[in-house]
Amino acid sequence: MERFKDKVVWITGASSGIGEGLAYGFARESARLALSARRVSELERVKAACVGSPNILVVAFDMVDEVGRARAVDTVLAHFGHIDIMVQNAGVSQRALAKDTALSVDRKIMELDYFSVIALTKLILPSMIARKSGHFVVTSSVAGKFGVPIRSAYCAAKHALHGFFDTLAIECSPYKIYTSLLVIAGVQTDVSKNALKGDGTEWGKMDDTQSRGMDVAECTQIILDGVAKKKREINVLVPPTGMFIWLKRLLPNVLHNMMVKKTLERLKQGQMGIGR
Repeated sequence: MERFKDKVVWITGASSGIGEGLAYGFARESARLALSARRVSELERVKAACVGSPNILVVAFDMVDEVGRARAVDTVLAHFGHIDIMVQNAGVSQRALAKDTALSVDRKIMELDYFSVIALTKLILPSMIARKSGHFVVTSSVAGKFGVPIRSAYCAAKHALHGFFDTLAIECSPYKIYTSLLVIAGVQTDVSKNALKGDGTEWGKMDDTQSRGMDVAECTQIILDGVAKKKREINVLVPPTGMFIWLKRLLPNVLHNMMVKKTLERLKQGQMGIGR
């Protein structure tokens, strides 16, 4: 199957986890790839493991570096001429109560998970508008659909992404530019290990839902199928998370009370990690 044959796909956060899995998935379908993250050595490792792609460009930069972002866009456009699919996967999660989280940490999470994403989008958008073609694929979370304890800043950033890209999809419909938000929960990645505590240091532990979660390869296939269909939201969820989304929509007070109960139980047990 080569649904993305010769499409130019740029992936941020491509050095590990879901970003790495998507690099392999798009490569198998003969897409041309730009792979980005901060670590060149890890990007080169992923590049070497990609099978099937006719052209792979490594572009290392830090998402929150304004100059680096602009230079990366220029590099990718100079190399490929255009971008068909922009996969915005870079980000960081949180593991701390709101009252225990320094404002500087709130700002750091918002800067990476929201502002850097829309900044990169705005740099790429003119070239897509000119071609009247393009697709933004953005990694969100169930934390973008409802509040999740010990993730206040992360939830805020993911909720903001939904507001921005839902609006962008409407505004860019005349240009045939699409957006897909990846609503993810319980995939086996290091997202919890890399999450920030209230003082800005790393959480350093894998949550139960990650260790027992969906394999990245299965997650990748769900995402690729959804992107091929240009779905507005692509759910990659392990039970019972899908039920929580429906409760938020239909019975929000029930979900709230469930979250309160579970949070109190986990706080008593000293278990702070829940969800993505």
